[in-house]
Amino acid sequence: MNQISFDFGHGQNQPQRRGGGGHRLFFALRPPASIGERVASIADDYGKTFSLSAEPRLSTLHVSVIGVGDYEDLPEDVIFAARQAGATVESAPIAISFDRIMSFRREGKARPLVLCGEGGLKPLTRLHVQLGVGMHNTGLPHNISRNFTPHMTLLYDRKAVPATTLDGPVSWTADEFLLIHSLLGKTEHRIIDRWPLLG
Repeated sequence: MNQISFDFGHGQNQPQRRGGGGHRLFFALRPPASIGERVASIADDYGKTFSLSAEPRLSTLHVSVIGVGDYEDLPEDVIFAARQAGATVESAPIAISFDRIMSFRREGKARPLVLCGEGGLKPLTRLHVQLGVGMHNTGLPHNISRNFTPHMTLLYDRKAVPATTLDGPVSWTADEFLLIHSLLGKTEHRIIDRWPLLG
């Protein structure tokens, strides 16, 4: 049996975006609409507490599972290969629970304010690896990272919020995963394909 040798996140296999605008392709989970109300309330509370000026991006809430790449123009062969990779996944529904809020660090840029936590970490990591292997097998960079940290970005702001435990977790059970086309700079996501998580 052949074994795949992975380089785990050093970036040399990452497709690079050239020029302005652009297109991003990635696999993700999306929360149900009911989660948006809770997220809006959390973002409002922490926005007031830490004097944040940015608004939450409720229309594009998601949990990234693995990136495919960034492109000036989205190649049809990449979309086809990514769809093939998605079709190989076998996973049960995933119970997600985020019980912390914090800002991720980005030098010189607005910081993502995210929800994160350990709930669902193991099955999300398995899904991350399954998709990476599927991408590798269809000729795409695998993009598997040993630093994979499941999270959901609420907004981007220059001011930082320290890691804080929420009063109660933000939880749901994901029963599907999506292949998403993001129009960079436009806060717009287009669903290219979706697959059920059936077990």
